[in-house]
Amino acid sequence: MSIHENRTVNCPKCQHEQNITIWSSINAALNPDGRNKLFEGAINHFKCDKCQYESLIPVPLLYHDPDRKIAVHYFPPESMKKTEFLNQFDIYGKFIVANEVDFDVPEHLMDVHIVFNMNELVNYIIFREMLLEFHQQKQSKTDPGLN
Repeated sequence: MSIHENRTVNCPKCQHEQNITIWSSINAALNPDGRNKLFEGAINHFKCDKCQYESLIPVPLLYHDPDRKIAVHYFPPESMKKTEFLNQFDIYGKFIVANEVDFDVPEHLMDVHIVFNMNELVNYIIFREMLLEFHQQKQSKTDPGLN
């Protein structure tokens, strides 16, 4: 599921108060519009109605596409300096998933790619989508029965 909420924030430059939508998760299969907004740079982007100041809202964002088996999680770079953040990962940078969860974690969410830059998030998604398309085309050429 895609998760977002409306919040009231103050502009860091002029302190003008306004409502914005903050996304914490985008499921591309259920919310293709969220994917489009991400690619347009409109997710977790703040633009002040009064002074036009613009910035990224530095909050974690999980993007996942269960159909394409893609999962990538953006974290603000400051996260790396926090022990509680680092404790979530093993030495190889993989999320430590508790063995005692009450639900099945989808396979694509078991190997989440971690990024610390929103452009890197988008580029990784593009890379994975192109890679999938490349291998599907390659497979259809070697196995004509799939066409």
